Amino acid sequence: MLWSTIGVATLLSSDVVLMLLVRSTIVALIGLLMCRSRSKASLVVGLILGILFTSYVVSITLAGVGPAAYLLYTAPIWSSVMALRYGERVGKYDFLGMVLVVVAVVLMTYDSVVNHTVSLYGIVSGLTSGFIYGLYISVVRYYSSRGLDKEVSIGAMPYIPLTVYPLTLYYVFRGFTPGNIYSSVIAGTYLAIFCTLIPYRLFTMGTRRLSASTASVIATIEPVFASIWDYLIFSKVPTTTLLTAYVLMVVALITVSVKSR
Repeated sequence: MLWSTIGVATLLSSDVVLMLLVRSTIVALIGLLMCRSRSKASLVVGLILGILFTSYVVSITLAGVGPAAYLLYTAPIWSSVMALRYGERVGKYDFLGMVLVVVAVVLMTYDSVVNHTVSLYGIVSGLTSGFIYGLYISVVRYYSSRGLDKEVSIGAMPYIPLTVYPLTLYYVFRGFTPGNIYSSVIAGTYLAIFCTLIPYRLFTMGTRRLSASTASVIATIEPVFASIWDYLIFSKVPTTTLLTAYVLMVVALITVSVKSR
């Protein structure tokens, strides 16, 4: 549920660039206090997370809270495809999940063209965020299987600014008034604490008591709640076509997640 509020905080921020800088800086500083890792695993995962933070904000801005969250959660499908590189096979459940996601994206594209609910740029940016998230999952899985859990979690956080800072460098050359600083600082601080550090810790605690597949299924409530916040806070009512796409994506995620049972 906390992860589902990322989009809300982003859209309520006056300046998303400053918000990103604040979020990555706080997370990096806390990460340094908790774990100082110089491993390649920490560096690689930190760089990917920085790109993910930035791309997801772009997706939220272009697509909206609900659509961006659902498109982000195409990640398990992408990670299944990328797992082929590590010798894993794509099973029938993976394939079924991929088909459902493709159909859902086609429906969202159709709705974008006909009803103008989601921009095509928003769909593309959302799928890009999903791919990067899938890459993150695959890389973390690869290093965790080699006993580097701490390095790819807390140890990766200090390296996040290495990609966020260059990607947001143009902010230095922009003018801004004092009136737009406060909401951005508050949003960035909220994202760092309530959408990064706390939910990560809670999810880790949960996975110790639940199977990985069960935890993955439970995590699919994030886009569901994101679409609820989109409706309650921003009064965005999804069309029937968009709702159908949402349902297909949730079914796809559950199908892929429970394949190991």
